[in-house]
Amino acid sequence: MAVVGGGLVAQAEHLPYLSQFRDRFELAALVEPSERVREALAARYGIPRTFGDYRRALDAGGLDAVVICSPAGTHAEVALAALDAGLHVFVEKPMCLTLADADAIVPARDRAGKVVQVGYMKRFDPAYELLLEELPPSAAGLRYVSVVVNDPEFAPFFTQGEIVRGEVPREVVEATRRAESEQVEAAVGEGSPEVVTAFSEAFLGSLVHDVNLVHGALERLGEPLPAEVVGGSWWAGGRAVAGSVRLASGARWDSAWIQILGVWEYHEAVLFMFDDRVQRLTFPSPWLKQSPTRYERTTTDEGRALAVAERYEESFARELLHFHACVVDGIECRTPPEQARLDIDVLTRMFLASR
Repeated sequence: MAVVGGGLVAQAEHLPYLSQFRDRFELAALVEPSERVREALAARYGIPRTFGDYRRALDAGGLDAVVICSPAGTHAEVALAALDAGLHVFVEKPMCLTLADADAIVPARDRAGKVVQVGYMKRFDPAYELLLEELPPSAAGLRYVSVVVNDPEFAPFFTQGEIVRGEVPREVVEATRRAESEQVEAAVGEGSPEVVTAFSEAFLGSLVHDVNLVHGALERLGEPLPAEVVGGSWWAGGRAVAGSVRLASGARWDSAWIQILGVWEYHEAVLFMFDDRVQRLTFPSPWLKQSPTRYERTTTDEGRALAVAERYEESFARELLHFHACVVDGIECRTPPEQARLDIDVLTRMFLASR
């Protein structure tokens, strides 16, 4: 394995778990433009080769797969290059920023005959799996879907120095920002800093997780997808976004992601309301380990009946084990790029509806 990008998600999740599962993964290379970060992480995890650019890592060979944790605007470029080099790809969300890039990744995967898995870890949460198992057989009784997220980001969850930071060469920073802005402009018609924050970071970088898990539940219910987007908005400089969808069953689905950095309280709740039950998921911060996801099911049987389940297994670990099984055992990928395209399509239409 080569890990491309040594930022927050790589340091907090992927590198520790890849190192933990040494019976399945060999950390062969790290790509990171900051010299200080790549040297510190290579020492921490015993990674033998480091590179400042992903192209040099691909040219050096000796790899089976890459885990792409670099900035969102680089995901499509790295994924396509890795597939062209004959490697399997695990790419963090968002898979890419434009539908055109999504439409390039799917056939590239097919030509290469390799696995492409998108980093939707919530699909591997055991509490989410339980919710799916207990869904009714159809969407006929579905009345409402609600997603509400209050995200203080990462500051409350890490001690000083736990996440290694370092200077990235200015030309790399400028090129990365320019590429992201150009891709956002191609997607929604404008690439200003506020639009990039709202579209790339909030809609596609954050709300995408919950849109993906709702899509999984709706698919299980037989709801036609994509559904009709009927509203969208963003405010607070792009640090608050919302979108609304009308389902074929007649139900409504509302989603909101709000970043409040001044209040250290993480809240993420997904609610499915049916005519005979309510099913609810409450997630902890993704940066907290061994903190349970809570699943509740409320029904009425001669009185209110509440069933509660808490699941502690780490979804970030489970998605990497699934990636290994896809590559080695040939099982079907649970989060393929076709899903990501659906999510990007809906979120793009939510953003455009804000106008």
